[in-house]
Amino acid sequence: MLRKVLAYKNLLFILLLLNSTCFFLTDDKRAGIAYFQELFLVAVVAATACLFVAWKWVYQSKTSLWIIFMGCLLPVVSAVLANLNFGQPLAYGLLEERRFFQYLVFFPMLFLLIKASPTQEELAKYFLYVALFCATLGFAYYLGIIPQNQVASFTVDDWTQYEDLLRPNRFRIGSPFVTIAAFMVMYSMKERVTLGRLAILLYFVAYLWLVMQTRQTMVVWALAGVWIFRKRIDSLMKLSALGVTVLVVSYLLVPEFYHEQFARFEALLFDATSGPSVRDTTVSVILDAISANNYFGMGALSLQWNGGFSRIYNSHFYLADVGIFGVYHRYGFLTPVVVLLFYGGFIWVMRQCSDKGNLLAALQLSFVVSMLNITLSNALTFSGDVYGMAAAFFLYYAKLQMADAPLNANLEQVNYGQFQYRNYKLE
Repeated sequence: MLRKVLAYKNLLFILLLLNSTCFFLTDDKRAGIAYFQELFLVAVVAATACLFVAWKWVYQSKTSLWIIFMGCLLPVVSAVLANLNFGQPLAYGLLEERRFFQYLVFFPMLFLLIKASPTQEELAKYFLYVALFCATLGFAYYLGIIPQNQVASFTVDDWTQYEDLLRPNRFRIGSPFVTIAAFMVMYSMKERVTLGRLAILLYFVAYLWLVMQTRQTMVVWALAGVWIFRKRIDSLMKLSALGVTVLVVSYLLVPEFYHEQFARFEALLFDATSGPSVRDTTVSVILDAISANNYFGMGALSLQWNGGFSRIYNSHFYLADVGIFGVYHRYGFLTPVVVLLFYGGFIWVMRQCSDKGNLLAALQLSFVVSMLNITLSNALTFSGDVYGMAAAFFLYYAKLQMADAPLNANLEQVNYGQFQYRNYKLE
């Protein structure tokens, strides 16, 4: 029995590691393994199909309906709309919307959670280890320890030439996992600030600034820190004091490094505040196109099919860059329904679990932040790996709490009536 539990826990850790996308080919194709994401999705879909055949819990969970809606219905609808509006074959439409299928990781994740039975603390450790691995892998690419892919090619335009001028050596490997892990560490520091936790947090901050180089994420981390420590000013002061001490010492040792980083900060700030951007142009094109199409959605085109949107709009048109407006281009007047079911459904899933540890609290905070940044967040379309996984976490621990609650409530009560049997179903 112990060997089986350990085996399931090993499989759970491996699934977490693969789901972090750290081995997948990045958007700029400079890092990762080609076609590894597609192979992983095939494995997830196959595992889901097997579980639907052999596992009864699949049919006893209302959350499964939400996952099927997000991971199966939405990509099919988008592919059909692209076919009707542009003539794109359904296969290319499904290929373009393949990230929706990442929601289906919910099913194998929930299965392994039930089989491995980890505590919230154990799961948080697994998650932290995966995030540290992602950050270390990103630093390995950043420092040149692992060489960049030399076969990078772009079917439309090599947009990295603009990225390289402002943010050279940029790698966003496992960024959602690192963000959630950083929130989790901050939650753990709310009660007690230690040098070990501070070192991990500073490691993640260095990864964010040097490797990920994402301005929105920087702002999100700052706001999250303020929210987490809003009632613990003493912990915030200790954290700030230790952080300032580390920065001052490192500045005295390598002042040139900080001069370079300050110059980069000024460049990033100027780029974010100067004039209309490509993103503004994309939003304007989407609004005009959907209006001209009588507010019917037009789906998403794949670059592998006649160059995608480049032959219709422009070579810099990407739905991934414009958050909710990308959803609007896909589904048109159905967008409010899609958004309501996504955000409302996940809020309902989170509310099922009342006792949230640091990991679940970090996942909840990450979701709330993305919801507040709804106009630019692409969580709905590109974060199925995170929210499918998170739904499994919340559902599993909600099940445990629901199973314990009736027992604790009736320990001192005696029922003289007929025996009654109750099936506790996953909600």
